[in-house]
Amino acid sequence: MSKTSGRTSGAARLRTGLRLAAVIAGGLALASCSFLDWGFMGGGSKAPSPSVDPAPTRSVFSLPRVGFPGLGRGGRGGMMSASERQCRAALRRRGVQFTDLAPIRDSAACGIDHPVRISTLASGVAIKPAATLNCQTALAAAEWLQKDVGPAARKRYLTGIAEVNNMSSYSCRRIRGSSRWSEHSKGNALDIGSFTLKNGHVITVSRQSILAMRARGFLHAARVGACDEFTTVLGPGSDADHADHFHFDLRQRRSGYRHCD
Repeated sequence: MSKTSGRTSGAARLRTGLRLAAVIAGGLALASCSFLDWGFMGGGSKAPSPSVDPAPTRSVFSLPRVGFPGLGRGGRGGMMSASERQCRAALRRRGVQFTDLAPIRDSAACGIDHPVRISTLASGVAIKPAATLNCQTALAAAEWLQKDVGPAARKRYLTGIAEVNNMSSYSCRRIRGSSRWSEHSKGNALDIGSFTLKNGHVITVSRQSILAMRARGFLHAARVGACDEFTTVLGPGSDADHADHFHFDLRQRRSGYRHCD
């Protein structure tokens, strides 16, 4: 073999070796990124830019995201804020039995980031069926029941409230005859159809006869009291859609106006 061919063969082997080294180095770098993404190298994965939705940009090596009620699922719910935690603490102080639910997102217009399902409005006072609401609306309902409805029942009937009938809570729908989405679509509204007293007597939300003075007085007190807790109060006499129930919501208006009808 000539010296020239030997030099050529050696250069070829050198180039092959360099290519092999580059491939190995690339593989090691990719493996390193995978371990860092999984959190094995300390500190977990790097936080994404606030302007980037982390879901579409996840690495194929990333572990799946698991959602837990109250902790969010990496989507719109996110981590529970201090105000949400304080709201739940207030519910517990009021004796409200509730369950945290995973975030609800039925459409771009419908959903609740941190929903709760409440089964009582106070100790010994059930709401049936259980209501799915945002926490602020649940707390407003509990405060209304305890500050206004309970005392009104004891004053007029000498007994307390055993059960409140929930006609509607979270519901993905528009206002009837309107293109605007209902406050129910955000878990921001609650409809009440009747009250059952501890003695078994049922008071329906409806126009009462002029002779039903106790029921009229009770419903009036309940309705007026709701104006302190909610920003919208509707009921019999407001319109045909609310002839058989109270509608309460926490709609925020730019002017700060509260609609108490």
